[in-house]
Amino acid sequence: MTTTRGIKATAKSGDASTDATTKTGAKMGCTVSRTSCIEAVVNVCVAATVLDNVCVFSRMERAWWPHSIECGGTRPPAKAKFARLNHGSFGSAPRPVLAAASAAREKWLAQPDALYFGGGLEAAIKASHRAAARAIRAECACLVENSTVATAIVATRWRRLGGRALVLSVAYGGVRRSLETILGQDAVVVADVPFPGTDHRNALDGLRVALAEHRPRFAMLDHISSQPAIELPVAEMVATCRSWGVREVAIDAAHCLGQFDALDVPGLGADWWFSNVHKWGFAPPSACVLWSGHLDTTRHVVPSWNGSDGLLDACLWTGTRDYASFVAVERALEYLEAWRSVDGETAPSYNRRGLRGAMNDLQRAWNVEPVYDEDACCSALGMVRLPPGLDLSKDAPGQPASVNSLRARLRDRYGVEAAVGGFRIKNNESSSVEGFLRLSHAVYNTDRDFARLRDAVLDLVAAS
Repeated sequence: MTTTRGIKATAKSGDASTDATTKTGAKMGCTVSRTSCIEAVVNVCVAATVLDNVCVFSRMERAWWPHSIECGGTRPPAKAKFARLNHGSFGSAPRPVLAAASAAREKWLAQPDALYFGGGLEAAIKASHRAAARAIRAECACLVENSTVATAIVATRWRRLGGRALVLSVAYGGVRRSLETILGQDAVVVADVPFPGTDHRNALDGLRVALAEHRPRFAMLDHISSQPAIELPVAEMVATCRSWGVREVAIDAAHCLGQFDALDVPGLGADWWFSNVHKWGFAPPSACVLWSGHLDTTRHVVPSWNGSDGLLDACLWTGTRDYASFVAVERALEYLEAWRSVDGETAPSYNRRGLRGAMNDLQRAWNVEPVYDEDACCSALGMVRLPPGLDLSKDAPGQPASVNSLRARLRDRYGVEAAVGGFRIKNNESSSVEGFLRLSHAVYNTDRDFARLRDAVLDLVAAS
């Protein structure tokens, strides 16, 4: 496969490379002994774990990521057990952020009375609220558990206001199911976004057709849809909804925080926007930023002591639970802002470039056509066609898979975690099920991970 992250370089103690790496490590919270042997790999900025009070630099997936550490030990294995190419589903938090969450949890367990009644917990969550607001260039924002909770909050408000809601055909299944459950199936209408062959023009065309036909009062749009994964022209879509008289527009941006170098959420023109921080924002599970111009007049779906005071206050306490992930959001966003590859790329830029290179290599190796009609539809989350001949009858997108599914075989036989899905594709008057992989590129992924996937699929095709 084409290497997208450069060559391997070893820095000797005391030279300029070591000094630069030492400074970078200190910035990320590490203490480095100058007499140590430091190996810098150019596809990461810093990947460190403290062993015998020495910071040893190596690849991020071998040092700072929990899935790459041998059970019961502290040293990373020579080879990761799994190639994790499904970061988009659950994310992964680096060890410094996990340490912040663990410290918050231990502090609560040691003296909850002081933290709650003394205001320490509330102050820590408010600090994360402020950090989240800064990350999206908003005056204020709050945290909820995940996009599912955010959807329920918005849908419950819409039920009170009354009217039909529009969703996209590529909407996350859980979001659509939530809207149908809360509003009723007859109150939810669908705008068709073509897949495959998606481009921004036909996505906007499908939205206009549905708006003209159904005249919904509300709209739930996707910025980066889940599966199929498509980055959509959300600002133009919001403006289109406004031109058709839609009263409130919400943006399901579950995959957005950490996928863009700069986000100006209020500038999108929507009423609601929410994004998980535990997917691409380096937070531990789970935390979701919720922004709106209606925070003061909207109620939480789990009201407690602050339940009548609007969402900003209601989100500070929904009953006794583990709030450590909320507290760690401030540290996670600091980590996201500071992260750089050795050649200076931010995490969003690095991941997007890495995924495009991997997708091109896989499409050539499998001799399949690209899914997207324009590159703007692909983020650090992208779709690749699977070669013909594979059994996808047990691989429904986003659903638990049986032991005989392609997803399970890739994971259990080849050590590759990837989101597999069979999608029904319309071909003129007929339709057929075609296989796709949704790939993620995270900062810990290497060319070796994608080569492992490439060879596994070719092996399965040869055996079919």
